[in-house]
Amino acid sequence: MSSPFGGINMMSYALRNFQAALETSGHNVANVNTPGYSRQRVDFATNVPSTFFSNGMQSIGRGMQISQIARIRDGFLDRNLTTSNGNLGKFQTAASGLQQVERVYNEPSDSGIVAGLGKFFDAWSGLGSNPSDPGAKFQVQNAGQTLADRVRGAWKTLDTTKLDTGSQIDSIIGQIDDLATKIDRLNKGIQASAVSGHPASDLLDQRDQAVQQLGTLVNVHTETYTNGTMSVFAAGFTVVDGAGTIPFPTTYDVTTGTVTNGTITNIVRGGEMAGLFIKSSEIANQMTRLDNLANNLRNSINALHTTGVNEAGITNVKFFNDVAVPPQSGAIDFDLDLPVKSDISNVMTGVSGNPGDGGLALSLAGIRDTKVVSLGAKTFNSFMHETVNVLASTISYYAQASTTESSVNDQIKNQIQSVSGVSLDEEMADLVKFQRSYQAAAKTISVLDEVTQDLIRMLNR
Repeated sequence: MSSPFGGINMMSYALRNFQAALETSGHNVANVNTPGYSRQRVDFATNVPSTFFSNGMQSIGRGMQISQIARIRDGFLDRNLTTSNGNLGKFQTAASGLQQVERVYNEPSDSGIVAGLGKFFDAWSGLGSNPSDPGAKFQVQNAGQTLADRVRGAWKTLDTTKLDTGSQIDSIIGQIDDLATKIDRLNKGIQASAVSGHPASDLLDQRDQAVQQLGTLVNVHTETYTNGTMSVFAAGFTVVDGAGTIPFPTTYDVTTGTVTNGTITNIVRGGEMAGLFIKSSEIANQMTRLDNLANNLRNSINALHTTGVNEAGITNVKFFNDVAVPPQSGAIDFDLDLPVKSDISNVMTGVSGNPGDGGLALSLAGIRDTKVVSLGAKTFNSFMHETVNVLASTISYYAQASTTESSVNDQIKNQIQSVSGVSLDEEMADLVKFQRSYQAAAKTISVLDEVTQDLIRMLNR
């Protein structure tokens, strides 16, 4: 049978539960701008009713309880966001990195290698038309020096960029390990909360945020277990498990885009690391192309220039520096040969030694239109045009992919916000609702208290 005392007890629980609901809504409002925060919701359930006999078995309600304080989250959207973060990190890093490589060439412009090649062959053509003019020889020397400086300078800039990119990759590996340590620490806190029966909503939010940050660095896969802990796999390697953290491998190959721990080799498919691998691999490709350009310029120009004879009877003079026995050094030290660099009289114009012989200079100018087999049967100019155009096409692909993925990423974030984000309008409505409920419960206690006092006065008569 019910009693005023039972009613007071029931309403006291209601007061505490409505207060908890008010505090939960307040917690949501306080974190409306907190990145990664998931709104929380109080779920109520009825208590088991009391039973009594009155013209048969009857039951009367005993109020309500909090069944859970739920964290509103959609795991499917979270996994989609992790994948999208990885793709976006890859595309953005690749696009910006390749644009940095493109700027090394500074094409099209008067200060680029393509323009340098044009002026170089133009200078030879001018010398062939006026072989006795010291100024024309100086123009050839100057154009050759400018071309060599640009080729060598581009190569060295790419080499420096490659070293910087390697440092960035190493930094990302350190960030992966740091985030793995953070996730492991949160794992332990979540597990402790689960053991004690306390919800760990805020810790779960922090862990999800750390996973999303990790996903921007490398492709990530996770598995969550019944005790609340999570295993994390970065590029297929376990970095967090039930035992703790495992350092991410530090051995990688940018050409194949892989990372190995000595036993297993996995491809890095997403994140900034994948983008840096693409950048570093392309830098190596561009450096190889510059090496090919320098070596073939050496071979083609020197092969003719060494046959020349100047007015002093000197012959077998190389125009560009070269080694006697291969392998050639490529673009790293590409320069004029010292005799040509120090004295314009060593710029050969003909093979007879006569002052008016410009046949050799015209032949050297004709190399402009010669297709070089080792350059893919292309001329020097077309080889450089292809180099720049293919690079620009690759940048365009990653830039477009980045724009598309950015739209997808924003859409997923909006979907997550609609599910897990805090709506101030909704929270204000809940605050008013719980406030009125609290006031109603308090009024009920007041009424039951009066009834109880009346009952006690009756018994004291």
